Amino acid sequence: MSYQVLARKYRPRTFDELVGQEHVSRALMHALDQDRLHHAYLFTGTRGVGKTTIARILSRCLNCEQGVSARPCGVCPTCVEIGEGRFVDLIEVDAASRTKVEDTRELLDNVQYAPTRGRYKVYLIDEVHMLSAHSFNALLKTLEEPPPHVKFLLATTDPQKLPVTVLSRCLQFSLKALPAEQIAGHLQALLDKEMIRYEAPALLALGKAAQGSMRDALSLTDQAIAFGSEQLSSEAVNAMLGTVDRNHVLTLLVALAEQEPAGVLQALATVSEHCPGELALLDELISQLHQLAVCQAVPGSHDETITQLAAALSAEQVQLYYDVAVRGRRDLQDAPDSRAALEMLLLRMVLFTPKGVLPTRGEHAGAKKPEAATPSAQAGGKPDLRALLDRPAAAPAPPTPPTSQPAASPVVESVPQGGATSAALAQVERPGREEPSQQTAPEPVPSEPEPPQPEPEPTAEPVPEPVAERPTQSAAEEPPLAPLQEPTSESEVATWWAALLLRLDLDGTVRNIARNAVLVSREDTVWTLRISTGHEVLVNRERLDELSGALENYFQRRIQIQVDYERRAGDTPEAMAEARRQELLVDATRTLHEDPVVQQLVSTFDGRLDEGSVTPKETVE
Repeated sequence: MSYQVLARKYRPRTFDELVGQEHVSRALMHALDQDRLHHAYLFTGTRGVGKTTIARILSRCLNCEQGVSARPCGVCPTCVEIGEGRFVDLIEVDAASRTKVEDTRELLDNVQYAPTRGRYKVYLIDEVHMLSAHSFNALLKTLEEPPPHVKFLLATTDPQKLPVTVLSRCLQFSLKALPAEQIAGHLQALLDKEMIRYEAPALLALGKAAQGSMRDALSLTDQAIAFGSEQLSSEAVNAMLGTVDRNHVLTLLVALAEQEPAGVLQALATVSEHCPGELALLDELISQLHQLAVCQAVPGSHDETITQLAAALSAEQVQLYYDVAVRGRRDLQDAPDSRAALEMLLLRMVLFTPKGVLPTRGEHAGAKKPEAATPSAQAGGKPDLRALLDRPAAAPAPPTPPTSQPAASPVVESVPQGGATSAALAQVERPGREEPSQQTAPEPVPSEPEPPQPEPEPTAEPVPEPVAERPTQSAAEEPPLAPLQEPTSESEVATWWAALLLRLDLDGTVRNIARNAVLVSREDTVWTLRISTGHEVLVNRERLDELSGALENYFQRRIQIQVDYERRAGDTPEAMAEARRQELLVDATRTLHEDPVVQQLVSTFDGRLDEGSVTPKETVE
């Protein structure tokens, strides 16, 4: 007896044998058991996921001599003939080779006749999207109202090409691509039946290479059995598929973690001796970077090697390497020399890492990291791979306290006469120094005042500062807000509402709503706000409940918010803050125009003050 390929030998014959399409088989089985059958079914999905197989199973369920059932007997002459593809009432049509309208009309001429042997006459039209527009038009009427003994089963890999009139007349099922793990599990069961030795990583490689298609996976398995002489080893399957060994990619990742360009190029030269192509190596590198990112986000979900590499690299480095690799993949395909392009890509990862932004190894604050794995003491590990991974993780550097000058002994620099703007100008002339913090009316320091020395060319506008300065404090030394006093008149309600919002725990859209609202009335448990119609789109019950909760937490009593809408709300906290900002801006601009240093610069260099760049240092909530 001649050899039968795995894809045909193990084609499912019942819905129970179907792999990975439970959402389709469940719906069809219930429809068969409850006798709720549609006259036209459309199966869509990529190649090799079971469209034609499901159609044949359905036709067997409809015509089994034991009766319509979700589980046909499989032994009656009808089931046997359908399985062998010679049942007279199952008409299989390849639409790719019969696209003309004459072929469709010839097919439909026999629709009116009763089935010869079976219960239903089933028309299975594969790749139905290949039919011409005239063929679809000829099919529409029959597809909408066929005789009771006719069922249409349509299959296509490209449903977007089907007319909407056809889609609306069919019951559509979208078959999904199968994950590599599910394909590998099915291959394992089949190879156990065939009594063929295999390795689990080899089956997973076949599942990934199939890209969601079970038929492709079975065809590749046939090829791998022949290639490996009925033994599926990882080495043989990788050689057949042209894939890259995972250990080679880990060698590259170790070199990247060490941040040495020479080591990266040397590792690439070593790996290239065993890899079939640069593009395949880059694809596997991208896959392993994805595994590192997942391991850093979900510690403990990977093996020891990946866990140690995830601890050796920062989350920012992994994301940067992944982005560079994905973007460089397009360049690799267009480059005249793929080896040189891959070297440039790896050097880009090492040399263009922003040292001032990415934390060094061991300083991974702010990124979720797995705990560093215990160094392995096994002597059988790979020395080139474990050199970095077995190294104990560096202890994090102690945090450096913020360098802030004591308020009791401020450092005052000698600056020329001319107010705060002169101090700012002197600061511009000394770019190497840190800008001194604001101070309150320092006493004169005995020194010889020097006239201001303007630069030969005004390369940058002076940083304006208002003359009237007030003492500022750092966020760590900011005193708590004073207790809120109840308003004594209607005119104080707007100011009281703005001060109240500073004490509430609000953020995001809720804070924006509150700052653009006017407090109209305050009953015991009901507060009414007035909001302009321009902000109405931001308001919903969930956000109002959040505002009510913040008020209840502050006043320790139940408060419900009601909202009225008007075209102009009135004196909202945001409007008052904007008015205050405009006042400060006018004062700062006037102060700069009156400053003698600015006037000297304008007269000497025929310059002008860029009022659009003036920003007061005082901010208003």
